[in-house]
Amino acid sequence: VLEFGKASTSLLQRRLRIGYGRAAHLIDLMERDGIVGAADGPKPREILKRPDWISEVEESMR
Repeated sequence: VLEFGKASTSLLQRRLRIGYGRAAHLIDLMERDGIVGAADGPKPREILKRPDWISEVEESMR
């Protein structure tokens, strides 16, 4: 979702080839962890993290 600049259940379903339930659960986890914003109707969710955030996380795990 960081790469695409938006987050939605249908985006995850298409890109990861997973079902609705699993995609919705991943979106819920990302919201809980502050990666994506809250739902705003049918619109894709806002991304709250910078695209380079994942690099920082990977470096901190070393």
